[in-house]
Order: sequence, then structure tokens, then C-alpha cells
Amino acid sequence: MKLKNQGIVFVLLVFDTASLLSQTYDFGLWTTLGMEKNLGRLKIGTETEIRLKQNTAQLDRWSVRLDAAYSLLKRIDAGAGYQILYFNDSKYSDFQIRHRTYFFLQGKYKSGNFTFSLRERFQRTTKDDTDRIKESGKIDTYNINPDLSWRNRLKLTYDIPFFPVNPSISFESFYQFNNPDGNRFDKLRFTLSFNYKLKKNHEFEAYGLLDKEININDPVQLYVAGVAYVYSF
Repeated sequence: MKLKNQGIVFVLLVFDTASLLSQTYDFGLWTTLGMEKNLGRLKIGTETEIRLKQNTAQLDRWSVRLDAAYSLLKRIDAGAGYQILYFNDSKYSDFQIRHRTYFFLQGKYKSGNFTFSLRERFQRTTKDDTDRIKESGKIDTYNINPDLSWRNRLKLTYDIPFFPVNPSISFESFYQFNNPDGNRFDKLRFTLSFNYKLKKNHEFEAYGLLDKEININDPVQLYVAGVAYVYSF
């Protein structure tokens, strides 16, 4: 019986080691500049972001987005947006333009110094594969194009009394809707952030996150340090 148990443990260790060996690790840096306009129950925002990968030595993507959110109820907002991305598909040494549209619903609940928020977001991303050429000279079409995804984010923020910095933690999952090999979760994201609001109009954020790909071939585990600034008026 002991020998059987030892055999099971050995097999599990082998599979776990294989999983670790197939995992690629990377470190990135993300920087964001944003602006928001409050119009009563309507809020309009724009943002530009630069992401670096390969231990910050290579551009991952540059993007610009525009979105709007409307307060349906006191604690529930609904919105939509458009984002254009200049994406580095480094596997094929190809820079391409991608277009993304999205819709979201977000709710908040405050209890004491804690604020809980849940955001449900559906997005559609169109990819351009016209110049992605394999070594054979044939165009390598994407398996999923356009990419339809559902993002689910749960966030907890703590308001420290008489202190300008508010810490928060969040968990986000990414689910594929139109994968021909079967719909599945393909990425998980964990974030720890600190927000600092300077007066009424200026807000700064510093954060670290773990972006972990799952249920795909050659997954990447990305560690990110990021900074963001938003001007509100």
C-alpha cells in the first residue's frame, strides 16, 4: 500500500514538474495616462497605455481607448467603449493594429471602510493576420478571430481613515466564448494596488499584478509593475 501511494506521489510530481517546465516567466512595465469628465450621471473617459514585456526590453502594445459609463442606480453603472491597439506579435515579428469594443456592468457596495466592486465585461477583439507569415511562406491565420471574451473582476478597497493612500486587491478571470476547441478560461489576473488622490482632480496609482495564462499551449506567467495617472474634471 505504501509503495502504491509513493507511486501516485511520484506521478503527480512528474506532471507538476512538466507543468513548471512548460511555463514561461516574464516581467513587464505598464504606464497609463487618463482623463475623465463627469456630466452628472454620465461619465466620459479616455486613456492611453504603453506596455513593455521581455523584462521591459520590448514593446508589448500601445493603446488608446474611449468609453462612457452611465449610472443606472446609486451603486450600478453600465457602459461601453472602443479601444485601438498597436500590438507586438513577437512570435512572428509582426506589429499589427487591433480593434476592440466592449460593454460592461459594474456594481459597488460599501461597508464601513471597505468597498466591494464587481465588474462584468464582454469584449470583442478583431485581429489582423494579413502579414503574419510563417517560415513556409503561408499566412498563419488565428485560431480565434475575432476574439470574444468575458472578463469578471472582483475588487476590494480599504479606505484608511485620515490617510491619503487607499490599498486594494482584485481578482479577474478571462473566459473565451468562441474557441473552436471548446470555450474555457484562458487567463487569471491578481492585482495589488495603492491609490493616492491629490486634491479633487488628480489621482495616482501604483500597482503590481500577476497575469497568468491557463488552459493553453506555452502559457506565460507575467509579473507586472505599473503606474497610472487620471485627471478628472
